[in-house]
Amino acid sequence: MKLFKNRGDIYISKVNKEKSIEQRILLTALVFIVLFTIVFVIGLGIKYDFSAKEFFAPEEPITTVTTDVNDEILLPEVSGKTNFFLTVQKDGKLLFAALVQADLDNIAYKATVLKPETLIGDAALSDIYGESEHAALAETVKNELGIPIDYFADMQSKDFEELYNSAGVVSFPVLNDIHFKDNDSAVPYSVRLRAGEQKIKGADFVNLTRYYLSEDMTSSAGELFLAGMSQHFNQEFYENKEELFTEFVTKADTNISIKDFSLADPAFEVLTNEKVGVGVYNAFAEYDGNEITAESLRSVKSYYVK
Repeated sequence: MKLFKNRGDIYISKVNKEKSIEQRILLTALVFIVLFTIVFVIGLGIKYDFSAKEFFAPEEPITTVTTDVNDEILLPEVSGKTNFFLTVQKDGKLLFAALVQADLDNIAYKATVLKPETLIGDAALSDIYGESEHAALAETVKNELGIPIDYFADMQSKDFEELYNSAGVVSFPVLNDIHFKDNDSAVPYSVRLRAGEQKIKGADFVNLTRYYLSEDMTSSAGELFLAGMSQHFNQEFYENKEELFTEFVTKADTNISIKDFSLADPAFEVLTNEKVGVGVYNAFAEYDGNEITAESLRSVKSYYVK
């Protein structure tokens, strides 16, 4: 046992003394390493614009934004509503008629496809068609149905089919297989289409429209008509509009003039732009026999108010 000479003397063993020296050496080395690291990091930060705040901030998802100067749509301002009346016939026999509105206030198309047997007043539309000039027929529709008509166009079915094909084939979903033939009509026709998405050409359009109307499927006739308008009025149409209009005025009896066509260029530019969402409204008529019901007529008229 070790005895102390004086109270307060501290006894340090040889072993503990050696350990203390080792600890001081290690501590000195650690301090040196830390200081070197700090100086090194500061040097890198100055050189590479390092931010400790950004380094220790929680990782956030990266969002890539692609900016295309062409995304901005610069189109002319358009407004107004224009009503059209189209008749398609073969050798003077009316096959169908259609009311169409180009609604530039709401950027939309509206369409109503009418049966040739539709009663306009006391007479069938087909009978009035056979007895009147096309301008007079449009005036009769205006007076009897209360729908203002700005422009009319009458076309032979063959010419209409050719113009339709010039504008392009249309995709249309046929809900059921159709195997139909009508030899009793003044203008016989047939339809053979399978259920599913079909490529509709001009002759298919005319015959399928006639079939839908004969089966009182006026809503389907309207959908087919609007599908044609929506798909035909595209950028390619706008680029070729002069050639298509020339073909139209050559084949149609119409009151649409070259001046009218030129003035409509801003409307064509808007309605055919692929980045513009053009609305479509199927203002189909409901019939009781060959007469449009009173309620349906009120509904149809509301679509063509100007």
